Amino acid sequence: MKQAFIAAVLATTFLTPVAAAEYQAESSIDAVTVFPRGAEVTRLARVELEDGDHTLTLDSLPGSIDPESIRVEGVSSGQIEIASVDSKTVHVTDEAATAEERKRVEDRIEALHDERAALDQLIADATYQRKLLQELASKPFSIQSPGDSPVPVSSTEFGNMFDMVSARLLALSKTVLEANVRKRGIDKDIGQLHNALSELAPKQRIKTVITVHLSSDAAGEGLLKLRYKIADAGWQPYYEARLDSASDADQPSLTLVRRAEVTQHTTETWDDVKLTLSTARPTGSTAAPELLPEIISLIEEQRKRDRDLNGLYSMQPKSEDDAAEVYDTAALPPPQRKEFAAKMLEAEAIMAGFQALYTIQGRVSIDNAGTAKKVRISSSDISAELAVQSVPKLDPHAYLTANFTLDGETPLLRGRVMLFRDGVYMGNGVLPMLAPGEDHMLGFGIDDLVKVKRVEVKNHTSETGLITTEKVQERSWAITVENLHDTAMPVIIYDQLPYSMHEDIEVELLPGSTRPGERDVDNKRGVLSWSYDAQPNKEIAITFGYRITRPEDANVRVGWN
Repeated sequence: MKQAFIAAVLATTFLTPVAAAEYQAESSIDAVTVFPRGAEVTRLARVELEDGDHTLTLDSLPGSIDPESIRVEGVSSGQIEIASVDSKTVHVTDEAATAEERKRVEDRIEALHDERAALDQLIADATYQRKLLQELASKPFSIQSPGDSPVPVSSTEFGNMFDMVSARLLALSKTVLEANVRKRGIDKDIGQLHNALSELAPKQRIKTVITVHLSSDAAGEGLLKLRYKIADAGWQPYYEARLDSASDADQPSLTLVRRAEVTQHTTETWDDVKLTLSTARPTGSTAAPELLPEIISLIEEQRKRDRDLNGLYSMQPKSEDDAAEVYDTAALPPPQRKEFAAKMLEAEAIMAGFQALYTIQGRVSIDNAGTAKKVRISSSDISAELAVQSVPKLDPHAYLTANFTLDGETPLLRGRVMLFRDGVYMGNGVLPMLAPGEDHMLGFGIDDLVKVKRVEVKNHTSETGLITTEKVQERSWAITVENLHDTAMPVIIYDQLPYSMHEDIEVELLPGSTRPGERDVDNKRGVLSWSYDAQPNKEIAITFGYRITRPEDANVRVGWN
């Protein structure tokens, strides 16, 4: 009957008997759990053991394994006890190629150099022959020796000679051209062979060797399971949000598709593995940060302390007594701390304590060359409430939004989202981290059937007061909203009222302004909103204005911090 291995301890002080049998265990990756940063790899190794003490060695594992994360367990047909697990990091030289392979590449490079030298000689010979022909052709076609009579040359003989010289020059030019083309090819081949030769050179790498010391009371077969954590891997979520508003305007539907992009840059390839994605972050912080005391002090007092402190550090002691006095920092103020500001297979989602696990269906292969493996996690149809939002002070357009409540049992991690409206791609957005049951709003682009206008109707500055003169500035705008849809559409208009940080500067809404439905929206001071159920082909008018009263000698600026 199969029995579970005793839990492995990472002790390295166990001494194996001299007579212990040593085995080189072959292992393969069976499953990988990928975190947003890092991964946990599970390897399997089948072993045949005799009774007695044994040492199993798993060689050539990645050098970036976290040694403290190594765990060994398994099952067997007999009683087996694991005494200890040792791990060490080894620097090795990989013989990427044999001497024969390197010699073959070097011989090919030498042969190409010889061929290039022969082409250089061929070009030189052809160039000399061209020069010789050109010199002969330039000579007079008659005997020039004293006393010799000229030998006439007929037109036929002259034409034949001209054709011969032209053909020979053309052949020589072709020879030179072909030789130069071949030289360029040889240079390219030599460069590629030198690159191949450098790839064949021995390379240094780091590997992890794990040794398992165990004992068995009887011969039998066992299955060893090795787990370890490794960096240089991770996954990030991304989403598709598809809004269907055309089929049923009363009940628009939002389809939210969860996907994941998995990458790994380890020294091992994950071939045909069980892939699980976890939302846990084992490489992040494990506890909340600690707050240190924060002191409020006057600027002048702080500068004086800084000057005194710099003066103490810059003094040079003349004796041991002076040194004791100068560098006695017990009375110094505490140092100030610096602060810096197709139908896709879907995963099976499981809530395991405080993390969500997504088990990808089937088996997956992910290479270590940086290829991003994209998998689908899940999809869900969510009821959405449509509305139109506009900030006419900054943008005259109205934007269609969909408000929804996240369903299911697993949270959404922060990630980018591709937005589709009635099958049309509208752009990208960002989904924050959302918990099940949490509300959120997504924007789906400009709604051309809702027209918004904001026109300034008043901008006036005056003075008031008899004894103390004050300046009064009044500004107001007329905002109109027109719904051209066939049905009613919820509309939200945003604007802002400036606020004062000084008690002698007052800001108030002008009389006659349309009362806002909400003030300080999302706890943003001065932000106002007006909400309406805009009827089709109807116009909504909003009057908005404010008055700023300030002393005459006070210069103010209205704007963002």
